[in-house]
Amino acid sequence: MNTKKITLLGMLLSLMLILGLIEKQFVLVPGVPGIKPGLSNVILMYALCMLGTKSAGALLLLKVLLSGLLFAGVSGMAYALCGGVLAFGIMYLLLKTKAFGLPGVSVSGAVMHMLGQLACSRLLLGSWAAVAQLPILLISAVITGVLNGAIASHVIAAMKKTKLSASSGGTDKEEKTK
Repeated sequence: MNTKKITLLGMLLSLMLILGLIEKQFVLVPGVPGIKPGLSNVILMYALCMLGTKSAGALLLLKVLLSGLLFAGVSGMAYALCGGVLAFGIMYLLLKTKAFGLPGVSVSGAVMHMLGQLACSRLLLGSWAAVAQLPILLISAVITGVLNGAIASHVIAAMKKTKLSASSGGTDKEEKTK
């Protein structure tokens, strides 16, 4: 991994942490905890599309770890990891098939993230009570997923036109061939 790529990943991780911190300051739906815009998912999709699976996976895991240590604690880390791994998996698979645009991939990721967090809630709390919020959680996942997917599409298109594009940092596949 070269210096440019390490620097790019560090900047992307910092951006993900800042976006996560900003999101924590707002309650989108009073009485329903955990509904967030998921703006760091834009960065994750950018990394998946432009940098490769290993780099994007590293960003996800580091974001979960550092967000947990800085803002959310161990239980927050567990929720983020359960949701993040499921979201990452479905987004990776859908991007690989090329059957969906980024908004569709993002919606799928948002829904899987929410389902992963509900499963984590069941494991940690031993109750299915959180499932009662499923309708509002699904609606919010679709709305934020579409918005984040649209933002990611524009970000990726813009970055491809600049000298600061991911190609200057290299993809995981390019790294193997060097």
